[in-house]
Amino acid sequence: MNDVRIRSMFAGEEGQVSELVLKVFMKYVAPGYPGSGVAEFRKYASPEALAERAEEGNMILLAEMDYEPVGMIEVREESHICFFFVDGEHQGKGTGSALLREAIALCNGPDHLTVNSSPNSVQVYEHLGFTATDTEQEKNGIRYTPMRLDLG
Repeated sequence: MNDVRIRSMFAGEEGQVSELVLKVFMKYVAPGYPGSGVAEFRKYASPEALAERAEEGNMILLAEMDYEPVGMIEVREESHICFFFVDGEHQGKGTGSALLREAIALCNGPDHLTVNSSPNSVQVYEHLGFTATDTEQEKNGIRYTPMRLDLG
């Protein structure tokens, strides 16, 4: 974990970040989604969509090792995690926890964070202190469980 650096995404890095997100999504999440959900996710994870959300004020942080992104977190309105992905080789090594801690530190004091967790990530979010606020749902082929982390 010592070799991982957390920093903001720079304009022009959206392609690299999109590749990372899609690589992790296709391996770990997509197998549990219908084709419509995979297509919907691909649109949301495109470099253009990432750039647009960054311009609208979403915070996008990268975890990088040897100048290559190995993880990312995107937070909307300082209170909702839109994306949170860590490359498989770096999972379970503290990279995700470091990303979450930095995102919380950079937000202006929210009392909680929310996330719509994919089915395979619910246990990871629980490990990070989140609790489910509802049962699993599906929208446009995207399966998720609404979760919340109280910070206060």
